[in-house]
Amino acid sequence: MKTIDSTFLLSFQEKYLYRQKWGLFFLFIIPVLFSSCAYRIAPEGGPIDLTTPEIISTYPDSNALNFIGSHLKFEFDRYVDELSFKESIFISPNIGELEFDWSGSEVLVTFSGKLKPNTTYVVNIGADVRDRFINQKHMEKSFSLAFSTGPEIDRGAIEGQVFPMKDGEQVNGIMIFAYLLDELNSDTLNPKTSPPDFITQTGKSGDFFLHHIPFGDYRIFAIRDEYRNLIYDQEVDEYAIQPNPICITVTDTLVSGIIMKLTKEDTTKPRLIKATALDRNRVVAEFSENLDLSVSSLSSFTLKDTVTEKTLQIISCYPTFKDGKSLTLITANQDSTIIYRLTSSGIKDSVGNLISPFANSINFNGSAKIDTLGPKLVSISIKDSSRNISLRPKIFFVFSNALLKDTLLDWVNIYNEKQEKILCRKKWIDDITVRIEPEELLTSKAWYSLKAELRDLKDWASRVCIDSTKTWKFETIDVEDFSSMEGIVVDMNKNDAIGKIFVMAIQVDEKTTNRYIVEADAENKFIFPQVAEGRYILQAFRDRNNNGKYDYGKPFPFEYSERLSQVSEIFKVRARWPLEGLVVKMK
Repeated sequence: MKTIDSTFLLSFQEKYLYRQKWGLFFLFIIPVLFSSCAYRIAPEGGPIDLTTPEIISTYPDSNALNFIGSHLKFEFDRYVDELSFKESIFISPNIGELEFDWSGSEVLVTFSGKLKPNTTYVVNIGADVRDRFINQKHMEKSFSLAFSTGPEIDRGAIEGQVFPMKDGEQVNGIMIFAYLLDELNSDTLNPKTSPPDFITQTGKSGDFFLHHIPFGDYRIFAIRDEYRNLIYDQEVDEYAIQPNPICITVTDTLVSGIIMKLTKEDTTKPRLIKATALDRNRVVAEFSENLDLSVSSLSSFTLKDTVTEKTLQIISCYPTFKDGKSLTLITANQDSTIIYRLTSSGIKDSVGNLISPFANSINFNGSAKIDTLGPKLVSISIKDSSRNISLRPKIFFVFSNALLKDTLLDWVNIYNEKQEKILCRKKWIDDITVRIEPEELLTSKAWYSLKAELRDLKDWASRVCIDSTKTWKFETIDVEDFSSMEGIVVDMNKNDAIGKIFVMAIQVDEKTTNRYIVEADAENKFIFPQVAEGRYILQAFRDRNNNGKYDYGKPFPFEYSERLSQVSEIFKVRARWPLEGLVVKMK
């Protein structure tokens, strides 16, 4: 038998292990190398960077003239998310499809279109661009780069601010669509179908800047562009409208102070979706949306036998308790063998949309059930032993069934601690709701009693109320816990002075959000007589149509919004320390 030399065996084993070790090394290192080539990541380590990403260089340079290139280049101070950049770059006028080539923190943007001669192009990069660090910081504000294919740069500019639809919502990244009206029919301009001529985005506080645009007349919209399709999608996107015409001229190159507030359109018409006979004299009509109850009345409904077309009388119509989408109708006696058809007209939803003519009627079976119960009190807007009630409270009573409205309202009264009757205004709000309100301010930090003699009340069928006498006690607020705010609105726009000025005081503390609104007097002076302690901002608006509320305008058919002021600085209100000399400026 042949023997194997031990030295040879050792050498063979070492070579085998050596090759195996390097084989494993390459097995692991090659995928790592490939993966590192496939995806670039920001360097790790070091302290957390709380700064925001910035663009530190561009090609071409800002305000470059006679540009003839076919690409743009941007360099950031760090690695940024490539998709967020792609979704945030907008070029006006349009220069075709864009291609992006990244190298570290630089991006080369190549465009397919041909540049127009003697034209100013504006590149806007929105504040939605974010970095690749753990906290993913967004740009502080949008970035704008202008260059011209000719010897001049357009010098027009529009600046303003967008406020959120609801307090506290973010307003960064809101799209600003600008349309040059000189070559457009302003009456037919529809942002739902027409892409804008110029685009930018809002920064953190809602500020926006449209610079380097041509002279001319403009229409601008603020759009929360949910689909990122650069058009306005009705009932999906929030929108805001400019309050006045915008005209940029050689002598007035900047229009600033454009204040807009976001809202959302509701153009869906309400539909009558159900009718139910609760008994032989009550029918509940249900709708698809909350209703404007102020326009609902007996004349809004007709009720007919579907066979004979004979009309059944409707005696009363009132809102169904705790349901803004339905109304209760009191009818003459129904026949349980008959199918009735209920038709509504003139009904509007809470934003004023008239009921759809294709869904305004519905059939239901009559009922033979008899309601023998008398009316009862189902709700009152004040609880017994309540404290901190305002000095002129509005107190509401709601009953279970329509009352005889010719009943005198002397059954309800307010008394002071000496049991002296307080003079009050009393009013029927509808067939089941009564309001009582003191004619003058009550005494501060005093106890009062509200007494209702319910035994003699009767409903529409003369059934007696099943409740008896009820009493509720309440204590008014202590005016020593409150203060006042007093000042003036300075309106610098003398060309738009139609309508009264209203001033809003909005509390900005985290846990409490009191809101007050008052009408300024003929000299634009205002006073909030009782304001709870806290930090407040003030904002005013000019009520052009005198409806007592701010109107947002409409995208199409176009309507200007009402004018808003800038938000004031924060004022700190302390009890018993009146604030005077406050100034709110409007442009």
